[in-house]
Amino acid sequence: MGNFAHYIHPLIQNNPIHQSYRIDYSNYNADERIELSAGRYITKSGIPDLLQNGYENDNIISSALRYQKKYNNWTINSYASQFSQNRILIHSAYSDSSSQFINSTVFDLQIENKKGYQFGINQKFHQLNKASNFRPLKWSSVYIKKDFDNLFLMGGAQISDKELYQPFIFSFVYKNSFNLGKIKFESFGQSRPTHPQKVTYENEFESRLRSSLFYDLKLNNLFIQNYVTNLALSAGSFYSNTFSYAGINTLYAFSDEWRIYSNIFSLVNSSIENQFGMKIESGLMGALKIFSGNMIINFHIWSDYYQNNNSDFSFDPYMQYQHENYTENYEIINRNVTNIELEANVSGVLLNLKIFNLLNFIDSSKSTFKPNAAYPEIGRMVQFGVRWHFEN
Repeated sequence: MGNFAHYIHPLIQNNPIHQSYRIDYSNYNADERIELSAGRYITKSGIPDLLQNGYENDNIISSALRYQKKYNNWTINSYASQFSQNRILIHSAYSDSSSQFINSTVFDLQIENKKGYQFGINQKFHQLNKASNFRPLKWSSVYIKKDFDNLFLMGGAQISDKELYQPFIFSFVYKNSFNLGKIKFESFGQSRPTHPQKVTYENEFESRLRSSLFYDLKLNNLFIQNYVTNLALSAGSFYSNTFSYAGINTLYAFSDEWRIYSNIFSLVNSSIENQFGMKIESGLMGALKIFSGNMIINFHIWSDYYQNNNSDFSFDPYMQYQHENYTENYEIINRNVTNIELEANVSGVLLNLKIFNLLNFIDSSKSTFKPNAAYPEIGRMVQFGVRWHFEN
């Protein structure tokens, strides 16, 4: 219910906050493969507001189908997916609090010959329907791609009845190995819909260009990965924003069971005022064997650290997008949280225990933090799960 009862739904009592249901099916042989997956995700939760709790009712149904058929000279890959969401968000921060419906459909067909050349056709539909906005979108892509030894190339065109700002789609990946490690460069460009809730401008699509450089180094039990990424988002005369960030991932293995790691992610440059900062995750992972090795307990303890780049960073927690200009209504402040996870396999049954914000679990008067300005300070969260996998 939250330490300030901010998860209590004002209209529904004694109801779980979240429910998840999923089913997967697959069947394949040497020449044919079919995979099917469907899920339903239900959220009914209170959210903190000024005088009394607001609430969110969210119902998502998602499904996907993949079918592959191999012939003598050709292989056909087809894919279809459907995403449907009915969301009600009631909160005083939004003047148009009401129901919204999102439907997204994707069809993709690829034909591959013996030489590895693939020709594809992709069709996407997206529809947002709410009281203040109705946005139906559809766009198509045709492309050809080929994966060589160290090089992957993809190029094609995009078509829509709306302004795309970039009528082509491309992907370029180069990778190579040296005595001192591996290097990879990748670049990808396309037009895609803007965030459905971000209506600052009149554009419905934006051009997206992302380029990244990776360098991996492995020395005995030490692994280091460095990377830098540049991202450009533009929509004609409306805006042209660029972001650059870099990171370093380090892992050292003491043995096959025990290792320490550190992942550092930081902004290098941004053309907008509201800038995210540095995120560091570091931890220890291992496995304990007890009862003569008949039981294995997996152990993981890690620290989640975040520090803003220059001032505070704001992110809308309800609509899930970053504002261009900083606003204290949605600020994310610095934090340093320690977490622990234990998992044991008992006769094929997996028992899992997670404690988020371990220091607050030890002493509830210490180590609270605010995930964003809209929520009160929180302490710890304890999660326990049981998983049993059946096979016939």
